[in-house]
Amino acid sequence: MKKLLFIITILSTFLGYSQSSIGGSGAQQNLGGGFGNIDAFGYSVKSLNRIPQTDGTFYLFDKWENNCVIQTMDNQKIRIKNINLNIERHTFESQIDGDSIFAFNFNNIDKFIINNRVYKNFYWNDDIKVYEIVFENEDFQILKGFRVLFVQASVNPMLKRGRDKYVRKEAYYLRKDNKISTFKLKKKKILKLVNGDVEKANEIENYANNNGLSFNKETDVIKILDYSAKN
Repeated sequence: MKKLLFIITILSTFLGYSQSSIGGSGAQQNLGGGFGNIDAFGYSVKSLNRIPQTDGTFYLFDKWENNCVIQTMDNQKIRIKNINLNIERHTFESQIDGDSIFAFNFNNIDKFIINNRVYKNFYWNDDIKVYEIVFENEDFQILKGFRVLFVQASVNPMLKRGRDKYVRKEAYYLRKDNKISTFKLKKKKILKLVNGDVEKANEIENYANNNGLSFNKETDVIKILDYSAKN
């Protein structure tokens, strides 16, 4: 057991964190009593000081006050209002006490619903990442993936990079037949999702044109695909 805790401590430090007490009453109190044995959902860690004088953030949301429903594998629903996605580590985290956070794992959790948006982790190409589910039906899912770049400062005044900076990036993906591939929000790509049905494609295109919807805008694409699923 001591050897296991030592390995966890070393790994956590390497990733930018130092190991604190696993679970514990502090985490239970701050996250609420709906978790039962909180150790089954993650672990507590203490955040170390990040690189000073750095702009931007490696978290998905600019603030931690987010309405979240955590749905477990056995369909329990737990509500919290303090959560964020660490894009570097692809883990959801909650501030629990001072500089400590609670990092969730997906061992017993099916999905996170944050501000009415659904997030799940998927394994593909020897990697596990968290994606937002933009749209889904029985045949496919359109996902949004996230990554963060660390851009170093430069003394070159032409580059206007006087400070280090974290830059958040996002991209769309198509998950079909348990495979994930990059996806562009373009008319040709969207219409191809109706499986080559020319009449259906024309109907969808007419619907988009008549309602001033764009095939390049996420909110409009959701409306287009919702219409397609219902007609």
